[in-house]
Amino acid sequence: TARQMLTWSHYRFKLHLKQVAKKRGVAVIDVNESYTSKTCTKCGHQHSKLGASKIFKCPSCGHEHDRDWGGARNIMIRALRDGSFALNLSVEGIAIASDVFVHRCTA
Repeated sequence: TARQMLTWSHYRFKLHLKQVAKKRGVAVIDVNESYTSKTCTKCGHQHSKLGASKIFKCPSCGHEHDRDWGGARNIMIRALRDGSFALNLSVEGIAIASDVFVHRCTA
């Protein structure tokens, strides 16, 4: 249940997620998330003195965004950049993942 998952360690949660995803034919991509919420989504500058601030303001270019949103975006960019999975464009111009079943969460 969701309540039980709150007590799980990060490793245990990731292991469970991979098991459930495998049963459903969904790929899980491991990405090193270090410094992703401290990196500007616009210029790539790494801001080391953020503290507990929820808003990221880049001292280099002045761009502002929510740190959680920026971290999630940077994780996605890292996965794409590192070649964790490749995207192909279909004839209609819709991006689809090669050899990966992409699942939209509706919960």
